[in-house]
Amino acid sequence: MNPDLRNLIALQDIDTKIVTLKKQISDIPEKTVAYREEFQQLDHTHQKRVALSQDLAKQRRTREGDVDMMRTKLSRLKEQLMAVKTNKEYTAMLHEIQSAESQIRAAEDGILEIMEKMESLEGILAQEEKELRSRQAALESQIRKAEEAVPMLEAEVARLFQEKTELERRVQNDLLARYRRIGDARKGIALAEAKDELCSACHVRIRPQVLADLIRTEEFHVCDSCSRILFFREGS
Repeated sequence: MNPDLRNLIALQDIDTKIVTLKKQISDIPEKTVAYREEFQQLDHTHQKRVALSQDLAKQRRTREGDVDMMRTKLSRLKEQLMAVKTNKEYTAMLHEIQSAESQIRAAEDGILEIMEKMESLEGILAQEEKELRSRQAALESQIRKAEEAVPMLEAEVARLFQEKTELERRVQNDLLARYRRIGDARKGIALAEAKDELCSACHVRIRPQVLADLIRTEEFHVCDSCSRILFFREGS
């Protein structure tokens, strides 16, 4: 293989790694925000259920207080029943007692329904709290790892830039300018591997003559479709 072409392949590999690492670094703040927003959303949902549980407990206390008052009223009505003197008064008082008893039963049924909801919700809250703590620990670990990775990634980028600079010194100026010009026009990819008779970048079939020249000569050849410099990867 042409030594200059080999240097350009190595240079593009470095450039690709640098782009990938820079993308990882730039994505970390966004990922960190996403992790925190995920936890806030989970916690918000949990707190809504906690508030519902508290509201149900308040409803239960209110209804239990109402039942206590109704029982007091019922007890008083039963005492008054013994004091009535006419059948009409007795019938009216008996109807009032039955109505009070019916109200108490309805209120107690409502309390039982609230208690069932509370019991079900308590189970959900207990499991949710456990899962929330576990997820919080996992998210905090992911945030910590992401933030701790930044210095290492930046150091690797710096090392690659140094390696890139040293490699560029070994490439002829006009060829390096050509490499940069094609890369600028083709989203940073100036070279394309010829594989299975196709350009790996644009996936257009390479003319047989160009393929033959790539194999036989050390001259530079470009893809007829995307104008990238073609090469065969050594060892593939």
